[in-house]
Amino acid sequence: MISGYSLCLPFADNSAQLIANLKNGERVTASPWFTSEDEAVKCGFTGNKRIARLENTDDGTLDLLSRLIENALLQAMLDEHCLTGENVRVYLTGIGPRVDVKDYKSLYDHNDVEDVALASSLTHLCVAKMSQDALSRYLARKYHLKHLPPNMNSTSNSALVAVHLSTQAIEQGGIDLALIINISKIKTQDIWFLATQSMLDTEVVQPFGVNSKGVLFAEGYSVMLLESHRHRQARNQRGGIGLRSAYMQINASRSNDIAWQSTRMLKLITTLLQDTGVKKEALCAVIPHGNGSAVSDGIEANAIALLAGDQTLPVLAYKGQLGYTATGSGLVDLVIGHHALAQRELIVPVANDRISAQMARHVLVGKGVIKHDKKHLLKMGVGVDGSVIAMILTDTSKEQ
Repeated sequence: MISGYSLCLPFADNSAQLIANLKNGERVTASPWFTSEDEAVKCGFTGNKRIARLENTDDGTLDLLSRLIENALLQAMLDEHCLTGENVRVYLTGIGPRVDVKDYKSLYDHNDVEDVALASSLTHLCVAKMSQDALSRYLARKYHLKHLPPNMNSTSNSALVAVHLSTQAIEQGGIDLALIINISKIKTQDIWFLATQSMLDTEVVQPFGVNSKGVLFAEGYSVMLLESHRHRQARNQRGGIGLRSAYMQINASRSNDIAWQSTRMLKLITTLLQDTGVKKEALCAVIPHGNGSAVSDGIEANAIALLAGDQTLPVLAYKGQLGYTATGSGLVDLVIGHHALAQRELIVPVANDRISAQMARHVLVGKGVIKHDKKHLLKMGVGVDGSVIAMILTDTSKEQ
């Protein structure tokens, strides 16, 4: 069960504002990463890139992270003490503190020891700035955790992988609570990586868009608390949004064989629907990975078309509107999915481009809210590492 969540994004400071901004049809603000076109070219890019950045935060902003955890616990009506037990796991996903490649580019290019004395940016190159484990140790000490939170990095699907592992452990009775934390802070090397993957080829960003061949890269923090049914019952909590998941590794070599990969994705989704006893007609919507890049969008478009057949499946794709928070966008989608089921309404995303013919009848675009009476939602995730995840969210409330 999803018991609590919180987030802080360039698009919205918290989950309530996220929903309100989506309903109002607002778009995230992006700004140039480099100070000039010349600097971008010197760093190996064809031109400057526009990124959605968080304001007034730095790597490992502990106060912000603590506030988000407390908000998630408050929503779940739990306190910090609940995290101290043996039946609890905490996962730290995304990319923690790191140095930025541009801080030592001059030294790398010229190998001049004088740069150590003359270039102030080189003072950032210390172990304290690069410790991936420092944040885990902080969390373990602050919340008196029995187990040190592992740092999980599985590219696009980091947060969803942690959700999947947590749901599996909860289903098998191994744990009762799981806290998934995502931190996505952008460095120059992240932008370079996306550029090499042809994910920044166009300024037009629209999931399943005709002219979209890139993503709107965004930073963000998010937290989600999952809880077992027995743990909720023990504290007299009833109903809520349940979660079942399935995982597949389809191609770690990043092949662009869209037909083969989409067939494998369809098989995973079909298996999950069968295991949960959910028919596709019972889905209120599908929230795909849908980040705007041609390759991953193409895989999902094929899979959705095959799954839908002659029917229409409402598809909600928000990353052209609120940005693509790499490694953590899955948690943001789950927050929106939770709202869609709990409030029985679909928030229609605004569009930046015409939708492809294959997906035009499925993808909802415009502005406003559509009411529904269904109790299941499908979430899909696909990563450049070949990881594919499918999740069924279910409204278990007796009212339904």
